[in-house]
Amino acid sequence: MAETELKGSIKLGTYLKQLRVGYGYSLRKVEEKAQMVGGEIDNSQLSRYEKGRCYPSFDKLRVLSSIFNVSIQSFSDIVDLEEFESLRPETCVYRELMATGNHEMDMGIYAVAYAAFQKAVDVVEETDGAREDRECRLARAHYGLARALLKLGKVALAENELRNVLRVGDRGIIIKTLLQLSNAHADLGDRFLARLEAEKCLALAREEGDTYSLAYSTHQLGRVAFDESDYKGALAYFRDALALYEQQEDTLRVLTLKVNIGSCHIALAHYKVGTKLILEALKLARQEGMRRISAFAVSKLMEAEYAQGHYQKAKMYIREVDALAGAENEDDRYIDFLFNAAYYQWEIARTEKSVIQEKIAFGRLKYLRSSLERTTTEVEEFDAYIGQRKSHENVGA
Repeated sequence: MAETELKGSIKLGTYLKQLRVGYGYSLRKVEEKAQMVGGEIDNSQLSRYEKGRCYPSFDKLRVLSSIFNVSIQSFSDIVDLEEFESLRPETCVYRELMATGNHEMDMGIYAVAYAAFQKAVDVVEETDGAREDRECRLARAHYGLARALLKLGKVALAENELRNVLRVGDRGIIIKTLLQLSNAHADLGDRFLARLEAEKCLALAREEGDTYSLAYSTHQLGRVAFDESDYKGALAYFRDALALYEQQEDTLRVLTLKVNIGSCHIALAHYKVGTKLILEALKLARQEGMRRISAFAVSKLMEAEYAQGHYQKAKMYIREVDALAGAENEDDRYIDFLFNAAYYQWEIARTEKSVIQEKIAFGRLKYLRSSLERTTTEVEEFDAYIGQRKSHENVGA
């Protein structure tokens, strides 16, 4: 479809302008850069994109992604985020917007959290004030945006937000920002970099006497160790982090750590101990109305039953994950948990040689995979299967 036939995107236009300004490029400079990478975007065309008057074709987006060193998926994600505009809170008070964003993050309602943090950014940008105070408030709002984007699965966009925070944030916010970068890199499968960043944050948190960041750093190192299949090492990190979170009476993260500790026991084949811990955390998460933690706990119980060959129990938990992670509104769905449930449904169907169920689960996996940036063992194994399947088809052809 020609560009003139497509309605423009204000949000994409703003993003393109931010990228261009961030690189210090004029409209004319981008035109020159486009020619250098074998493309063609004249400055008047780019101006129309930035003003949201028309939408770039795929070929133009490919050229822009090369110039600004971002993925084409980032452009698609930006357009998706326009749907959240209607979720913006009515208040224009920065403190109230930040409080709303943080509360919705704790409750697992990430689309609303994103909308609140985005409005907080806009409020700061439209308000006069002392430069230092303004930059600090802006950095904290962008940090909130990055956290929400990570949970929404927009990892590349979150990474970009975090790098912006590093340019202007104070030492306290920089520690937290590096930790979120560690999270982003872990999501993308770069465990080496994720570990380096978490270790750096741990050292900085100790220097600052920042107990919360110390807990978070320890927690993140546990996550990296778990992803590397070092379950004993992960267990030690998680226990240390749990003790620190308990001192701060942080219910959300205490419950998260209890599920993580239970998962380590299950990975070490201590099924009874691990299941008990996760069930205790699940009960409290339900009482507190914490939907995402509940979905996380049930997903881990599903994996435990599958590992023991208890397929009927695993199927029961699969249905429960689908109920908790699904929603009528796509923005409220937890794609990572839905993918996980579909993956184990698929594996069980293959084991039981249930052809119809296998096809249904496989179709769900293909659909969900297109919306998932996060890398997990299940994602990697599914991708490997798709790769092998394509290779066989090519050989057959």
